[in-house]
Amino acid sequence: MPSLASKFHLRQKTTVALILAKGVSTYGMTALEVTDIVGYQTAWTPKYEASVAKMTKNSQTTKDRNEEQALYSPALALVYNNYLINNVKISDADKTAMGIHEMTVSNAPLPKPTTAPRVVITYGEALQHIVNMRNAVTNRLGKPAGVGFMELWYKIGDPAPMGLMDTNLKANIHLSGDPITFLLSQKAMTVYYFARWVTTKGEFGPWSAFFSAVIA
Repeated sequence: MPSLASKFHLRQKTTVALILAKGVSTYGMTALEVTDIVGYQTAWTPKYEASVAKMTKNSQTTKDRNEEQALYSPALALVYNNYLINNVKISDADKTAMGIHEMTVSNAPLPKPTTAPRVVITYGEALQHIVNMRNAVTNRLGKPAGVGFMELWYKIGDPAPMGLMDTNLKANIHLSGDPITFLLSQKAMTVYYFARWVTTKGEFGPWSAFFSAVIA
């Protein structure tokens, strides 16, 4: 999800409009899930508009908007992960409109990754982790050739996981620098991550050891 409020506003506006039109009939969402995300939009819109209007823009309306975004953004990201990112029923035009990065397809055979990603978590806005990923072979920022995205499995809060089965959340990271946004109630908790590459053919590389960062 975009971290800048104006970009997030445009992204959610387009995405929710498509969800309203096609969420149940095409994307495989339930009516309740559509209603839930529309509820987040209903709460977000007046707070965003108040934060940018000349007559109402001030530190309090900005604070209210940011707090609402911290709730809305992860809820919308969950819809992306569960229904939108890898959904073959969604047209290329709809994916482009929703800011979903298409996997590149090559006819040349590429070996699946043999190394795990190198990941560094940095901090963006409040309650955000910025996910920076590197190719362990070349040490270059970004994904190896033939990789569609980096898959993250993660757990919020102690105790630290003993293994993958102790995680309960997932995210797909397509570009180095993509953010993950958390809830205000999760501030100061530690997030434990595992990461692996996923190729455009759906093959998996090895998992990394877990790494962690605190929600600030």
